[in-house]
Amino acid sequence: MEVAQRLLDDTTIPAEMRAFLHDQLPAYVLGSIAADARVGSGAKRHVTHFYDYTDPIPEPPWRVMVRANPHLMDPHDAAHRAFIAAYVAHLSVDEVWSLQMVRPHFAKREWANRQHRFFMLHIILTVMDERDRDRIMPWYADALCEATPHNWLDFITDEDLRKWQSIIFEQVKPGGKSQTLTIFSERTAVAADRFRHILDSTETLQQQLWQHISPAYLTQIEAAYYEHARGQMIAYLSETT
Repeated sequence: MEVAQRLLDDTTIPAEMRAFLHDQLPAYVLGSIAADARVGSGAKRHVTHFYDYTDPIPEPPWRVMVRANPHLMDPHDAAHRAFIAAYVAHLSVDEVWSLQMVRPHFAKREWANRQHRFFMLHIILTVMDERDRDRIMPWYADALCEATPHNWLDFITDEDLRKWQSIIFEQVKPGGKSQTLTIFSERTAVAADRFRHILDSTETLQQQLWQHISPAYLTQIEAAYYEHARGQMIAYLSETT
């Protein structure tokens, strides 16, 4: 969400592209979260992200996506194009996160047992999620609610997109409550109150996470994935009309 918002006001992106995305804001906002509709539908990661954590990523996953679904390079209309542009940015963020954070520091480095590293990966994701919730702009929830998918993807149904749209809207609307801890608790088989204890303890976070993955390194990775997402989204928009 935070990356999608920043891209809209990034003056290094051509003005006509930013104006286009603003004009198609609901579709763009839905596109920025659509890949994670797999959480609600139960689809495997490779179905919506076009890579698995265990496989090499020799090229940007969105290129794999459009090669398998070439009609995405000839979108139905402006809304569809904006949706895919945001989807491309999302996949590009996840690509860098996988290659530069998850694989080298949580999968391959043995600074704790595998189960605990998996748990700490979800702790760092929750830290980011809770930080970014405070950055959600007032217009975001309204724009998300207004999006109307119509055969935009072959690999995610409109019904699943709308279900995910509703799940996220209920969390980001004014007064909405995050479900991140609930989802991550189920995924990791760790009680939500244990998540909360660690998140609320500066000392425990330092001992169990930050001494292994520093906040400075996290900032570096976030800058890298933002730059990559911007470049790949520009590439998609440049190659489509």
